[in-house]
Amino acid sequence: MGAGWALSYGGYLGAKRESLPAEDPKAGRASGEIPVTVASLQMRPIQRTVTCVGTLHAFEQVTLSAKVEGRVLKILHDVGDRVKPGDLLLQIDPTDFKLSERQAQSALDVEMAKLGLTPATISSFDIAQLPSVIEASAKMERMSERMNRVKTLVERGAMSRDELSNLTSDFRSLQAEHHNQVLLAKSGLATIQMKQEALAITRQQIKDTQIVVPLPTMVPDEGQEAAYAVTGRTGAEGSLLRAGTDVFKLVMDRTLKLKVPVPDRFVAEVQVGEKAKVSTAAYDCTFEGTITRINPSVDPSTRTFEVEIQLPNTNGALKSGSFAKAAIETRNDPSIPTVPLESIVRFAGITKIFVVEDGHAREVKVSTGVASDQWVEIDGARLPAGAQVVTSGQTVLADGAAVFIRSPEASVKGLQQVGAGLR
Repeated sequence: MGAGWALSYGGYLGAKRESLPAEDPKAGRASGEIPVTVASLQMRPIQRTVTCVGTLHAFEQVTLSAKVEGRVLKILHDVGDRVKPGDLLLQIDPTDFKLSERQAQSALDVEMAKLGLTPATISSFDIAQLPSVIEASAKMERMSERMNRVKTLVERGAMSRDELSNLTSDFRSLQAEHHNQVLLAKSGLATIQMKQEALAITRQQIKDTQIVVPLPTMVPDEGQEAAYAVTGRTGAEGSLLRAGTDVFKLVMDRTLKLKVPVPDRFVAEVQVGEKAKVSTAAYDCTFEGTITRINPSVDPSTRTFEVEIQLPNTNGALKSGSFAKAAIETRNDPSIPTVPLESIVRFAGITKIFVVEDGHAREVKVSTGVASDQWVEIDGARLPAGAQVVTSGQTVLADGAAVFIRSPEASVKGLQQVGAGLR
């Protein structure tokens, strides 16, 4: 068996095995040089971001409660329905309130009849035209004329002053009667107004038996149609609702708000109007939002300030209450040094790269920043654009070691030949 293996390996019994290609002696490689591959350091523009996490909230959330007590007559919408302002959600039986309306109307009619008024004349009502006031005014005028005549006769000596005193007392009595009639008329008018208010309250209670979608004054964008989604409902048809009982919960979810805490060291960088990319665990893609509000104060317990990011949610993909992560875009650095990912060497807590200069490797300590799947930002190294950074073979390098640059194409070709020989 040993002899057969030797013959086979030597090529006597089969095809000769492929081996690694020999290095070209003309390549100029000196003894002891370490073969490496290199890539050029490149300057790239990098978008700076502030990463933070928070919770998605509806643009607006409202809880509708019953304003009057009554039995539920019918329910027209349930959880998941989309409704618009003015849509009827629930109807309470209005029978008792309609009876109260009739009673209040009758009481108003009685008071108006006392003053001889009608709904058409009440707005132009003049107290001086009331019959009782007219009568008291006429009596007072006649007494005034009589008193003036007697006063003239007394001055001429034709009548005694006792007669004038009696007439003066009668005149004052008639003045008091006139004033009393005016007060009674004003009291009757006030009673009519009170009955009108009672009637208006009863009519409002009839309207309150209908729970409808409110009309919001704030919408995400000017001209955008306001719409709600029903997220909660209580009660059932035939059940008795008490005044103040929460019945429906509505949210405006076609635009969401992401509220996130941002460390106070970014106060100068985060501004209203900046863009943010938002991601959630439910989707692989990101959603673009805009900062609309920034809390002007910093929470002293967490040293953060709250930022509100507004997100369009036209198709309803995002759900309020979800956990989300935001990357707020702050500034764009136009020229930042970057190197290939494979050039980074981490050992004993030190991050470094090797740069080839004059045939030797120079160790450069760096710190990394923004990274993609191919390159990474480096900081702490003042290297010129186009510097040759070692991308393979750096694990056996030391500072000042002699290196031999091997082209990546030759290395790949040699590996392919080895693979073909093994097959």
